[in-house]
Amino acid sequence: MTAVTNPHGTTGTLPIGEFRPERGGRLPHAELRYRVFGDLALAREHGAILVFHALTGSADIDSWWEPLIGPGRALDTRRHPVIAANLLGSCYGSTGPAPVTDGSFPVLTTADLARAHIPLLQQLGVEHLALVTGGSLGGMVALQWGLVTPVPVGRLVVFAAPGRTMPQAIAWNAAQRMAIEADPAWAGGRYAPGHGPTAGLAAARAIAMITYRSQVEFGERFGRLQTRVPGRFDIEHYLRRHGDKLVARFDARTYVQLMHAMDLHDVGEYAPAGRTTARRVGEVIGVGIDTDILYFPSEVQEWVIGYAAGGARARYEEITTPYGHDAFLIEFDQVERILRG
Repeated sequence: MTAVTNPHGTTGTLPIGEFRPERGGRLPHAELRYRVFGDLALAREHGAILVFHALTGSADIDSWWEPLIGPGRALDTRRHPVIAANLLGSCYGSTGPAPVTDGSFPVLTTADLARAHIPLLQQLGVEHLALVTGGSLGGMVALQWGLVTPVPVGRLVVFAAPGRTMPQAIAWNAAQRMAIEADPAWAGGRYAPGHGPTAGLAAARAIAMITYRSQVEFGERFGRLQTRVPGRFDIEHYLRRHGDKLVARFDARTYVQLMHAMDLHDVGEYAPAGRTTARRVGEVIGVGIDTDILYFPSEVQEWVIGYAAGGARARYEEITTPYGHDAFLIEFDQVERILRG
């Protein structure tokens, strides 16, 4: 394991050896890129906090949850070290498909992404987690963590994630994959580094942004204005800009890989999953978003009810917002209230 300490936390790379995904294949030399904010010694007394990032996120929690992490904040680094790793399959330092040009990278599931963190906690010497949390893909991985965690967890807080991915959400992801595959540069995922399907990935991101926000926000923010580019609606300018921004920082193979993991997400029957989780986790909170059209709040409520029926101490919270699915990255006051409990 290599690690570098700086005023903003410790950054390290952990070799986890051979990793065998549950759907077959193998990663012979898997690695996790991780960050630790705060003093790991605090974990012995108060427990650590484990955070899982969303689809295009990273272990850099301070870049996407900045108002929530630090001394005295919801993720209080005075009491708990906060740990995050780039998910296996990501393109920010952990082992992923980005450098693989022969299409041989194996299929990963959200359960795989959770299991890959077990050696990290072992290496860091963490024996108790006060809080585990994440949103969207990160919420899916958090739910799976409740089924496999080798250490006790005080609270599991899951934002905007279902217990299993439903057909409509899979359809949105399928449309994004079709956009990427329609770009000739995709080449079946066998393109050389730096020569990927930039137009296809940008179009996929535009589709995704429609699902991440709401009609209310789009109506209030853009209406039918054409003020940015002559002859182009402002909403189209917004979508194109987000596509360009993602192309500049992300890889299409990674995007397809992690979307597929989201589509495969399924914790199984909810009552048995609740029973298993109850043996490992003190409290489970499922957080829906009232304007979410990607993972409807009713889907969160469904697994919460099922978990409670299985004996878990589970309850439902809801974020009220015009911002849709992305609200867990925007409505910091509401997120902080829920994380503090």
